[in-house]
Amino acid sequence: MATKSELRKKFIESRKSISKEYLLAAEEKLLNLVVSYKDYFKGQKIACYWSIGNEMPTQKLIQYLAGLDSAIYLPTVAEDSKIMKFCLLEDHQDLKANIYNILEPVDTPEIDPSDLDIILLPCVCFDEKGYRIGMGKGYYDYSLSDLNNKSTELIVIAFEFQKIDDCLHGNHDVKANSCITDEYFYNFD
Repeated sequence: MATKSELRKKFIESRKSISKEYLLAAEEKLLNLVVSYKDYFKGQKIACYWSIGNEMPTQKLIQYLAGLDSAIYLPTVAEDSKIMKFCLLEDHQDLKANIYNILEPVDTPEIDPSDLDIILLPCVCFDEKGYRIGMGKGYYDYSLSDLNNKSTELIVIAFEFQKIDDCLHGNHDVKANSCITDEYFYNFD
């Protein structure tokens, strides 16, 4: 059986080999799924990540969700902390690259994760129990471990090929409620 590190390495390599055409087609399919659930996302406080590299693209998703009168928040990181802050996305022009070269808002209002309605999570791979493997730094697990509001929905965003049988979750891993891929909307509850 593979370890978490081996699974992470395997799926990062798989993601690197995705063609631009595949990436664009997957993004469009994911958006179509979200559109079919638009009432679920309308008027919500939603945290999303700003995708980089060959992660499932989120820029069009963010634009679409903002168009549904939802307030969009992006995570921000500090060099000396594993706890992310979620800050309001007010203007795409005012984003700045962080230490990982991921764009994030600067000097915008912050929200406590428990006050968010939905948090969209990136992944390297996921399982149908609601667990994910991320890049290995633990930012989401640390940041969401004290989530006080159990009504905050945690939704993984992924490619269908990233689904595996078991993410080998530990006690510190945060469980998601669902996952949206380019093929399906999985509900884990």
